[in-house]
Amino acid sequence: MRIAIASDHAGFQLKELLISRFSAEPDLSIVDLGTHAATPPVDYPDYAQAAAGAVVRGEVDRAIVVCGSGAGACIAAGKVPGARAFFAGDTYTAHQGVEHDDGNVLCLGERVTGPELAIEIARAYLRAQFTDQERHHRRVAKIAAIEAANSFPTEALLRQGQSIWLDTIARSMLDSGELRDLAWNERVAGVTSNPTIFEKAMGHEPEYEAPARKLAEQGKSAEDIYWALAVEDIQGAADILRSVYNLTDGADGYVSLECAPAVANDTRATIAQAAELFTRVARPNVMIKIPATAEGVPAIEESIAHGINVNVTLMFSVELYEQVARAYVKGLERFFSERETLNLHRSDSLRPAPMSVASFFVSRVDTLVDKLLADKIAANGKDDQYEMLLGTAAIANARLAYERFKTIFAGSQWTALVNKGARVQRPLWASTSTKNPRYRDVRYVEELVGPDTVNTMPPATLEAVKDHGRISRTVDTPEAIEAAHKTMGDLAAAGIDMEAVTHQLEIEGVKSFADSYDQLLQALEARRRTLTTA
Repeated sequence: MRIAIASDHAGFQLKELLISRFSAEPDLSIVDLGTHAATPPVDYPDYAQAAAGAVVRGEVDRAIVVCGSGAGACIAAGKVPGARAFFAGDTYTAHQGVEHDDGNVLCLGERVTGPELAIEIARAYLRAQFTDQERHHRRVAKIAAIEAANSFPTEALLRQGQSIWLDTIARSMLDSGELRDLAWNERVAGVTSNPTIFEKAMGHEPEYEAPARKLAEQGKSAEDIYWALAVEDIQGAADILRSVYNLTDGADGYVSLECAPAVANDTRATIAQAAELFTRVARPNVMIKIPATAEGVPAIEESIAHGINVNVTLMFSVELYEQVARAYVKGLERFFSERETLNLHRSDSLRPAPMSVASFFVSRVDTLVDKLLADKIAANGKDDQYEMLLGTAAIANARLAYERFKTIFAGSQWTALVNKGARVQRPLWASTSTKNPRYRDVRYVEELVGPDTVNTMPPATLEAVKDHGRISRTVDTPEAIEAAHKTMGDLAAAGIDMEAVTHQLEIEGVKSFADSYDQLLQALEARRRTLTTA
């Protein structure tokens, strides 16, 4: 067993005694992390952090830290995520702290514990082993969950069953290694794109100039250039995230490419373009984005039936969400029926079931509802009925969609599909950056945490979550669902027609992406002309 021992100046003499005694034991290897003299005075947090950090990084098996009282060293070591530091003034606490609590950093006080007793305490600690009893493993896991929720918000999201996808893409992210770092260090497990995102990247970033020039010299139109560059970016991102796809057995690691806004209201055109893009990108971990318009819903079913991964986008209403989820289920039923008919004698050649997420937009609901409430306040004067509803609609709406999700993906019909290899169509919370500065900047993450969900965040929101996110299951607690139903009733009583709100947002969403697409093509056309005349 490899043991790190450290102290400040007040614990130096006891540290030296511990090293002297335990160095003689053949099964122990001692690492002295200092301090190396009783003078001058040093700061105990530095040595406590060094010892605890060595344990967490796996450089040693356990650590002992000594200061004057043991208290300061224990407080400091306990701040290192993954360290389970405890003070012991007797042998019982020393061995029980390991056996029941999996303690890995023992803290001692030179001024409060005699040297021989300290040796026995340390020996009891080093010879103890964590029990295999379930109740103690369960309790230590709860400690880890508390720590993760406060120290590692992104890890806490994963523990709660929510995947982090990034709501942006640019060639610079791929070339610089940024996306790879985000995947491995920040647990980003997917990427979403849309015309607005590509307009910001392709219209301004220098990385696109050389490939755009080459395409322009070949006589390609601005739209041809867009699709060529977009497909290359999607392929590059998908290749980077392929390891995530493999490690999660196809549950994550997806990159989304959106159909052109021009086909949003044309079922046949959407079906054809979804198939063409899926084939053109030629990666198993790509999703084709199809908007949940009236014409888009049957295209979703058809695409799923043909084994195409689909990211359904621009959903604002619970009723529309249910239509989309039902279309996914129908598409899976058709997919399995056709797959099994074609492969009756080749079970090993069965294609994997397509995957899908349902992108349910969040913050835009509050933006519009808050405006309607503000108009009522302006017309009627200050009224608590209206003011108390500000900032409540979006989260309530999303929580009710999740409630519907749990109902749809349950029961015998769904179980039969699961037995064939189907997976749920996860709700993906989209538009989760906070638009109103009065609201907490991570509220559309913190308030929608739950199993089988995805949150696609812009970089600023991800950074905010990492900095101060507080994570616990919030999307479907009994109190949350009860409050969501009450909020919808209160909004109706206040004269807010949520059906009209969500319909307006759907129309505006399609138009917004169409406008961005047009602006993108205009920017590429300007760049094309510049490059061909340069």
